[in-house]
Amino acid sequence: MPGDDGDRMISAASRAGVLAVMVVMFAFPSISRAGCGGVETAQAATHLPGQLAPLAIGDSTMLLSLPGLAADGYDANAHGCRQFSEALALLSQLRARGALPHMVTIALGANGDITASDIDQALQILCCNRLLVLVTPRQLGGSSGENAALEHAEARRHPGQILLLDWVSASAGHGDWFQPDGLHLTLPGVHAFTDLLARALPYAYLPCPPVKRSERAHALDATPAISIDTTLAHVGYIGVSIAGPPGVQVQLSEQVGGSTVPIEVVQLINGTAEVPHALPWLCDRRTRELVASALPPALPEQVTATVLTPTCTRRPATSIGRRVQVGHSAKVAVRDRWGIGGMPFDVCVTAPGARRACRRKQLPAGTRRLVIRVPMPRPGGWRITVRTAYGYNATRLVWASHRNGRIRLLAAGDSEMQILDTFLGQDLQPYGVDVTSDARISTGLTNSFFFNWQTHAREDAAGLRPDVTVIFMGANDGFSVAGPHGHPVGCCGPAWSAGYANLVAQMMTTFLRGTRGRVYWFLLPAPRPANFQQVFDGVNSGIRQAAARFPGRVGLIDANAFYTPHNRYRDYMTYHGQGFVIHEPDGVHLSTASDRIAATLVLHRLLSDHVIR
Repeated sequence: MPGDDGDRMISAASRAGVLAVMVVMFAFPSISRAGCGGVETAQAATHLPGQLAPLAIGDSTMLLSLPGLAADGYDANAHGCRQFSEALALLSQLRARGALPHMVTIALGANGDITASDIDQALQILCCNRLLVLVTPRQLGGSSGENAALEHAEARRHPGQILLLDWVSASAGHGDWFQPDGLHLTLPGVHAFTDLLARALPYAYLPCPPVKRSERAHALDATPAISIDTTLAHVGYIGVSIAGPPGVQVQLSEQVGGSTVPIEVVQLINGTAEVPHALPWLCDRRTRELVASALPPALPEQVTATVLTPTCTRRPATSIGRRVQVGHSAKVAVRDRWGIGGMPFDVCVTAPGARRACRRKQLPAGTRRLVIRVPMPRPGGWRITVRTAYGYNATRLVWASHRNGRIRLLAAGDSEMQILDTFLGQDLQPYGVDVTSDARISTGLTNSFFFNWQTHAREDAAGLRPDVTVIFMGANDGFSVAGPHGHPVGCCGPAWSAGYANLVAQMMTTFLRGTRGRVYWFLLPAPRPANFQQVFDGVNSGIRQAAARFPGRVGLIDANAFYTPHNRYRDYMTYHGQGFVIHEPDGVHLSTASDRIAATLVLHRLLSDHVIR
């Protein structure tokens, strides 16, 4: 429309909606409009095959630009008096029909307020990889206003999702581009407006096609390439250096599988940006791929860099003390050589004679050092291991001892413990073990009417406080025991063995003294008298059942397998090249030679269990 016709037909006092109708009427004489008029559209002259053309949505200020926008490659849609809510409704309809393009340009704001919620709704409709282009609106009279300020803020809040075209700044000082209301365009303004919207076209398709330098006056210069370099100079972190055109904003991300995980947005002040702690080193994923992507309004540009971080095999450093006083705790200090924390590891503890028990620990993020305390309630060698899933393994045998360095051992039982207890005292004395004997002839657990071992055991445990208790008894048992319902059960079937196991377990519990003691219990070797065989079998079954309740706390000395393999009685055997008679003439008690070797069995077991050294 020539400028003098516009001056003749439009007055400065006219409202924006009325002006829109008048401009359209004079620009398109064959069309008559009432009020705000109808929707005018123009289809893109060209677009990328297989993809939808970008969409431009505007109000009456866009009407005269429809032909130029279509020629540039936009599908354009303009409606006088249009507010942002109408644009949201249009976008929702297009999405429902599957006709929503990759890029939508919205030039609204002259006919009502725009809110942050409006922008959020637009982004939700365009979710998740589409681009919203906002054209800042001039207010009536040509000034900037709250709507333009809001769009600036929202573009900063959503980098990479919103491209801002600042029509307010681009048109400042160009009064000849506008009708007297400062909003609607003259022909020079139409050309300028169309040129501005053409700047977004390089982003119109996914993926964005390469942009060639154009001969048109509105074309942008080709953006120089950005570059990315990585460094491992800061221990524990991947550092990133990005270079490119000064002022360009760059989204730094990490490529993880098929996903891109954002790290942060940086601006290339003076053409460079440094991110010294872009990513922490990881143990489970050492090869890392970083991606730097130029953000609008810069032309599309993306570069990658791959870096291999150090192995985690030597990441931890562990300090474990060698000696601890019984009742105190060993200190296990684990330090992260990388200094970033967040490091998982296992602390495994093998108590003397016990099974290994492991617990997962984690060095909290940002923590360099963690101290774990391992209680050591009884003497002996405690093996402590710190390990990771990535090959690190540090082990130390920590010895816990009493202040005087001695170990208290109680040798208790019936007549089978006599003589054996003497050999135990002789063999163990050089190892710092003080042996106390408590052998009671003709006693057992089932004849408490004669001697009550349960009561006596509690007295021994409280008075002697044995660190280790070795028990050899059972030949005098065979009396009735309490069954499952408290009724007496006669010897020596499974029910009797189960009841006997309860008696053994009760005595084991007493001498274990919580976590402060350890118990070794002899299994009975097969006897010669047939009437003893049934009792011994029931006793051994009960002892095994009881010991199974205390894994790692109670050890069995299997005299049955050693002296009478396969539970078959024999008179004679050879040990280390020396032959000897196994039993006394009664065929029940062990001979002195057997007691000598039985003490050796206990010694070897205490050594292998790290109770002594």
